[in-house]
Amino acid sequence: MDISVQHWGYLPDKTPAHLITIYNNNIRLTVSDYGAIFQSMLVKDRSGIAHDIILGYDDLISYYNDKQNFGGTMGRYANRIAGARITLDGREWMLTANEGSNMLHGGRGFNKCMWEYSADSDYLTLSLRSPHLDNGFPGNLTVTQRISLTDHNSILVEYDAYSDMDTVCSLTNHSYFNFSGVKNVAGYTVTIGADSYTPVDSHCIPTGKIVPVDGTVYDFRTPKCVGFDYIDVNYALSPDKEFAATVTDPDVDISMSIRTDFPGLQLYNGNYIGDCIGKYGRKYNDQHGICFEPQNFPDAMHHNNFPSPVLHAGEHMLRYIEYCFN
Repeated sequence: MDISVQHWGYLPDKTPAHLITIYNNNIRLTVSDYGAIFQSMLVKDRSGIAHDIILGYDDLISYYNDKQNFGGTMGRYANRIAGARITLDGREWMLTANEGSNMLHGGRGFNKCMWEYSADSDYLTLSLRSPHLDNGFPGNLTVTQRISLTDHNSILVEYDAYSDMDTVCSLTNHSYFNFSGVKNVAGYTVTIGADSYTPVDSHCIPTGKIVPVDGTVYDFRTPKCVGFDYIDVNYALSPDKEFAATVTDPDVDISMSIRTDFPGLQLYNGNYIGDCIGKYGRKYNDQHGICFEPQNFPDAMHHNNFPSPVLHAGEHMLRYIEYCFN
């Protein structure tokens, strides 16, 4: 694995940001220390042609102002928390509400923070310290992610989170995938390794039920075209499945599968991207990208039947996401 680093620009407060690129013969991943953002992901097809398969921007300030979370690391808690409040050890903590009365992706989350980075021939390492009461969350939280390119044509992201107080934590990467970069993703073929999902109310907050996908638009147990239905849903991943998700663009000779040990996966087909100008001067609009977000279940702290999202003081949350290409 080779590495290059370049100065990218300055944030409004004059903090410098960088682009760190790790690459081998088949994959070239560029990550910023601002937001631990995946800025580009170049993957070769079977003909040896490289495609940048994620949406984003060319310049730093567009990410600073971005509301779509293109490529960012989500935390402290990916997805939604109802009422922007949690209760731990009998004490209630009020969080930052940024979607009505609810919290989404940790308020002003980790994709809007500066991370420290280091790199060698094995790993790109990004680390962040989130102080006690950051967006209202209890505990001083330290997060590290190690990113590497494997010998079997994949990108491996390994998370390690540690807190000095009981807290909640869920991390993910919010890349929007588009293998050609130019056309709608409605024709993509998707498979999800889950028999059940968590339905939501009108505010996209889980009802607390875990129900079968049978007979719903969310049934991707066998390969199926994404289509134009609005999809923004968490799946209860089946532990016996090798892959959490697989996606193929029939017009581009690239297929991606995702492995993870997170219990959930949010599938979002980009219905609210809106109009914006992205990399290479391309115009993005609704359904221009599709997200696969391995994570803990949304609002899990309010539903005892969901896997617990609590990170106890002194313990480590160790999770991984692997993007596999063929």
